[in-house]
Amino acid sequence: MPVDRLELEQNVRQMSDRELLGHLGQNLTELGRQVALAEAQRRGIYLEALNVSDRDAPIEVAHGHGPLKVCARYLSPIDAQVLAACLQNAGLAARVMDSDTIFASGAFFGSLPRGGVRVMVPESQLGDALRIRAAYDAGELAIDDDYDVGSS
Repeated sequence: MPVDRLELEQNVRQMSDRELLGHLGQNLTELGRQVALAEAQRRGIYLEALNVSDRDAPIEVAHGHGPLKVCARYLSPIDAQVLAACLQNAGLAARVMDSDTIFASGAFFGSLPRGGVRVMVPESQLGDALRIRAAYDAGELAIDDDYDVGSS
């Protein structure tokens, strides 16, 4: 018996967000997946979360590398962005978390109650990231004062 798209859409609309995410984690037909994805998008559920059946589960940004772990915390979002760029330049999957919240609050010290701006990396890359962070914090990655940006 063919599946009626309208009936399928109605069933998916009645699901909670958690049920919808769990449903998307199942082996669905192409039509079922299209309907579920359309409903998730309609609700404003971020597509990155669709691979996670439980909202409280750790998020992996690189499959097989483990959940994200905190590598560093900074008061300044700019410091976090620079470190993340150094880590990414070294081939690590670094992510900056909370910088948008800090900028939106309009206060530099608004990051204090929130624990600062986090730089996070996959668990498997944390050791390498901490070594790079130590070099960054020690000033070993700083550009010389007489560096000519026009030369390559």
